[in-house]
Amino acid sequence: MKRTTMIGKLIREIIRQRKVTYRKIASDLDMDHGNLYHSLTNGANPEWKTIEKLLDYLGYDFRLVKRKEVKPRKVKPSGSRRRKGD
Repeated sequence: MKRTTMIGKLIREIIRQRKVTYRKIASDLDMDHGNLYHSLTNGANPEWKTIEKLLDYLGYDFRLVKRKEVKPRKVKPSGSRRRKGD
């Protein structure tokens, strides 16, 4: 799952819990209702400034917290690179 999708899902859940409509939020933030709704749907890639505005409006701060243990991730080679001389 994309990280932005996860953020969108969390924001949608907060909006649902607060029982605030997308129209009310869009009006208060001077945004287009349709754009706001679509920016929070699954698979959407909302702009960071939109996420910041929504979190601020809902009373949240975004904070990164380093984990105690970091497991290295294996990166697959793309296969599109060629070695010199090939």
